[in-house]
Amino acid sequence: MDAVINGAMGLDSAYSTAREKKAQSDSAEAQLARLRAEDPSLADRVVEGELSLQGALAERQVRVEEGLRQRRVATQLLCEILPSLAQIRGSRTFALYDPEFAPPGRAVTREIIQHAQSALAEMASAWKERDLP
Repeated sequence: MDAVINGAMGLDSAYSTAREKKAQSDSAEAQLARLRAEDPSLADRVVEGELSLQGALAERQVRVEEGLRQRRVATQLLCEILPSLAQIRGSRTFALYDPEFAPPGRAVTREIIQHAQSALAEMASAWKERDLP
């Protein structure tokens, strides 16, 4: 762009150069290089002939979308459960628990509490590793 503005390159030449760069970035080699950076195992399958480049790119897109879906679901689940648990901390709620009023299949047991403790410990570790607030 600067070369066109200062007159060192004509507009037609700049346009041609830009088209060539775009074609190069869309080339199979560039796509494979991007795939290798994003998902080396898929790139390896392309190189080994197990999967076409287009098939690998499609699979990569599916994996990306599935990862986003899983992150959304996990975030919604944690945002629903943990604030409620935090609100009852320090209240008499735990002392008032009565298994007779628990919904079928949803009773709280010592095992459930132990699993919840493990889950909270894993969560605290993940938050620390990711430096989340």
